[in-house]
Amino acid sequence: MEYQGPEPADLANVNALNRAFLDWLRVTGPAESLQSALPPDIRVALAGLDRRQLERLARVPFLLLSLREYDDTRWRSLFADRRSMDLLRPLQPADEEAARLITAGLGFLWQLAKRNPYAARLVSGASLNWCEQLADCTLMELYMRVADENSLLEPRMTSSQELWHKLLTAGVSAKRDVRIAARVSALQTVLTRGPAMAYRQLATAACAMPAASMRVAERPRR
Repeated sequence: MEYQGPEPADLANVNALNRAFLDWLRVTGPAESLQSALPPDIRVALAGLDRRQLERLARVPFLLLSLREYDDTRWRSLFADRRSMDLLRPLQPADEEAARLITAGLGFLWQLAKRNPYAARLVSGASLNWCEQLADCTLMELYMRVADENSLLEPRMTSSQELWHKLLTAGVSAKRDVRIAARVSALQTVLTRGPAMAYRQLATAACAMPAASMRVAERPRR
């Protein structure tokens, strides 16, 4: 069986979401609780990135933000919530920027899961089962269910110091080949060691997408 990987437009959306998340993650205030989930040395390294390094980091081929796709108990409840919802009720999230990131990330993954659940799994590290359940909902159902769920947002794989160290060193290197190798390695880590692996395995070798080094490569001008 063959699988189609993310399209260039999908990766462009991943990069845009990553940059917005990184900009918000580095500010003081509401984002501090998310910063604290990362090891101290990783927080220091993240704070020290300059604009060009941030752009390089944002270009990894997966979402740096996580919607806790691995939290089966929470998402089972959210997916099963079929109560009648008041679409006109005012929504006042505790953190509007976090709510915007959740809404944007969820909307992106929802449309991608409907079109290509395998690609959604690649960029989110989620299980295919999660992607399929996401696609079964309507977009408005999802938005209403997560309207008060700001705690869904977190950096991806915060417990993996190895992953974040790789992203913040080789992943932002001035050498293009080093960056590309780091991105491929980081993607493999997310897919093979991420929380979604508690579900069923999916061999990336079965994918008919072009070589990973080509898919995650950036334009030579960078």
